[in-house]
Amino acid sequence: MPASAVSEADRVHAAKAIEEALKSRDNARVGAVIARGETILATGYKGEVDKLHAEQIALLKAETQGVDVKEATLYTTMEPCANSRTSRVACAELVAQAGIAEVHIGEYDPNPQVYRLGWKHLRDHGVRLRDFPADLRNQAHEAGADFTRVFTSGFGMSAGAKFDFTQNGGRFTIGVDDVEGSPIWETRWTNCGARAIYLNGGHPGIVAHARYAEHFEEVDDPDALDFGDHSPKIGIGEIGVVRNEYGHVLCKVTAIEPTLDYGGNGHVSVTVKWQIRLRDSSGL
Repeated sequence: MPASAVSEADRVHAAKAIEEALKSRDNARVGAVIARGETILATGYKGEVDKLHAEQIALLKAETQGVDVKEATLYTTMEPCANSRTSRVACAELVAQAGIAEVHIGEYDPNPQVYRLGWKHLRDHGVRLRDFPADLRNQAHEAGADFTRVFTSGFGMSAGAKFDFTQNGGRFTIGVDDVEGSPIWETRWTNCGARAIYLNGGHPGIVAHARYAEHFEEVDDPDALDFGDHSPKIGIGEIGVVRNEYGHVLCKVTAIEPTLDYGGNGHVSVTVKWQIRLRDSSGL
């Protein structure tokens, strides 16, 4: 059913959470606000207390000040984490344990290993869930853009990355370096199976499959390949090529975590290594 209208207080508190996030100097800038009605009970942002997350800080402040947060509402610019890799309890669990009744989320975690797991954990524990309004979602996304870019782009003449090919339209940007105006290649990947993935060019002339090549040095001149297919299937251990006016990026698929219908476990991702080859005319 359609979501109910967001109240003015909800907008104010969501905006305050974004304001908190912008205070953070952490790579993952996250802000959180706990409120009841129009009253703010506690706030927090990532990095305010070393090694603690924004939601954890807000809950800790409330506890320290003797503030009851049961049946209160949490506003967080990114969904609470659900599978902490440290000894601490994950934020989604802390939120549920604290008796928070409703959580408003600015954006979902771009990490393919945890995307929407926080949302699911809260849902399974009876917490009501809302999304920020669209304009505030955009602001939350901008606040955390540096963290999001980790999972949607990668840089270096020779490097690698792991990303969720079911998110961001399957797009992953590869660039020489993280400097505006630097050469980039927009790669796009879509589901094919447990042992292969499609590399999409949109139309012929953009992508190619370096069939049988196992190492980058085995590809002499990438332009000699057949670029007639707009979406070649690239298997694990195989190399796909994307070209543009700057040159070529050779992408070797090293691992695939497939979708559930291909036997996956819900953690969907592809891992690639790449090598950039600039054209002589690029001037770089």
